[in-house]
Amino acid sequence: MKKTSLFIFTSFIVLSCSDNSQKTKSMDFRSFKLQAPKDWSKLKMDAYDSNAGIIITKNNDSIFYDYGPYSNSLEQLLAPVINRKDLNELLKVNPKIDTTLFIILNENDNPEDFIKSKITYKKIDGYKAKILEPKQVEKGMTGVYIDSLKTESLGKIRFNLYGKNLKKESQTELLKAIQTLQFRK
Repeated sequence: MKKTSLFIFTSFIVLSCSDNSQKTKSMDFRSFKLQAPKDWSKLKMDAYDSNAGIIITKNNDSIFYDYGPYSNSLEQLLAPVINRKDLNELLKVNPKIDTTLFIILNENDNPEDFIKSKITYKKIDGYKAKILEPKQVEKGMTGVYIDSLKTESLGKIRFNLYGKNLKKESQTELLKAIQTLQFRK
């Protein structure tokens, strides 16, 4: 009985102390690195003025990254949002404008209702980061955007890492990976 208890206790200690690194790997992208699931793979794109590419998850979700002066800020509005009063003014100035793609707000509408992802801000590797997480799983953007990592000859260097409509597992893994981002100084 004593040996069995000791064996169970020892097994529990060994398993609980097991290293998470068995499930993750370090992915190095020259300008930055992160810890990611072992089954993620990267595809390099031919980008002229930035370090850009795609990460493929085990669920075949695509996660895009862009480190450079023209990285998208991951704005979430699907179309221009305008209230009725401003729309009427716009139509006076330009009566032929195509408003079919506009989101027209009524007096009590909240523009936030037309955004698919919630946005939070926190520091990652010392930088202010905008983190996006879908309000509903598989519908919206999951990712991070940093507006200014440094300034180079082309201007401010920005960064984004994101996926759209990710499966729940990929979304969770991406949010964890974002927390491990480290940038080359």
